[in-house]
Amino acid sequence: MKNDTALLIFARTASEESKHKSFKASRPFFQQQNATILRLAKSSGLTYFWIDENYQIGNTFEERYLNAKQSIFNKGYSKVISIGNDAPELELKHIQNAVESLHHNQVCFGPSRDGGFYLWGIQKEVFQKNVFINFSWKTNTLLAEIKKYLKVHSIPASYLDILTDLDQRKDAYYFLTSVSISDQILSILLRMLEDRSTESHRFVPYSPLNYTEVYYNKGSPVLAG
Repeated sequence: MKNDTALLIFARTASEESKHKSFKASRPFFQQQNATILRLAKSSGLTYFWIDENYQIGNTFEERYLNAKQSIFNKGYSKVISIGNDAPELELKHIQNAVESLHHNQVCFGPSRDGGFYLWGIQKEVFQKNVFINFSWKTNTLLAEIKKYLKVHSIPASYLDILTDLDQRKDAYYFLTSVSISDQILSILLRMLEDRSTESHRFVPYSPLNYTEVYYNKGSPVLAG
């Protein structure tokens, strides 16, 4: 295999995301984010797979997410880097740094400020679904638990820049001072904050991906790039 590293995009379509979010600007936000993620995937040079709600298998988030990871390994890749669509500061350099890191470490995380992660790279030999599924997914202790497990089992890991996920409406205030987000996202976030009718509920940090909306890729329903 020419490149043994694959990129997994695990995120819902914008239309589906908008059904699960509490703020009015959710659909345009995720439309813009999904388009950006697609651009980053193409620019990365990696073979990428976008797995959305239509192609996920499992009853819980962690089952669907880990099954998606396993499905990429089953295709013959020895390293998989997964990203979602709720980190507006994610840039190409983060993906590239993860690729480089996996040459020297078996695991690489892009930590998010809420205790989870926006990027997870891992080598096939240390990926054990039956182990990872038992961690506290969708909580602020997730990454800390995984770090402890990696340390106990002497699994070398590296960590990228800490970024902020847009998990709550109040997170939008943070991005107003960020120089990394696009003008389009900034405009959407301003509209979100102007809408005072929405409550500050936490989003479900679901990360499935769909490529069928604005960015349909001809060919395989899962493989792109």
